[in-house]
Amino acid sequence: MSRTGLSAAALARQEETFAGVFASGELEKARPLYHPQVVYLSPTVRLFDWPERIEGINPTLEFIGLTIRGLAEIDYRAVEQAVLPKTESAFVRVHFDWSHEKARLRSNYVVLYRYRDSLIAQQELYYDPSARPTLIRC
Repeated sequence: MSRTGLSAAALARQEETFAGVFASGELEKARPLYHPQVVYLSPTVRLFDWPERIEGINPTLEFIGLTIRGLAEIDYRAVEQAVLPKTESAFVRVHFDWSHEKARLRSNYVVLYRYRDSLIAQQELYYDPSARPTLIRC
C-alpha cells in the first residue's frame, strides 16, 4: 500500500500473506501488515466473550489465534477483492476452509480494511453469525 493510494497488487500481496499465515498457523507473520493501533471488529467476539472492539496489534493477533486454535488444514482464499476508489479502504470476500474430523468446512465472509500509513488500521469482518459453516465434503 502506498501513502498516495492503495493498489490492487498491494492488496493481492496482503491477501497472499494472510493465506500463508493461516496455512502455517504462524500469526506473527501477519504482524507487519498491521498498524500498532489497529482496531479489529468481528461478530465472532461474542463466541469468546471478548469486547466488541479489539484495539491494538497484540490483542488482535491473540484473538485471531483464539479463533483458529484447533482448526486443521486451513485454506484462506480471497475470492473477490477491490480497492475502494478515493479512499484508503479495500474489501475482500474470503473462503475460509478447514478440516474437522472427516469433514471439510467453509466459512464465507467479507472483510473491510481501512489503512493508515500503508498498514491495516481497522479490520471489520462481516458474516451471518447464525449461519453454520458450509459442508464441502465428508
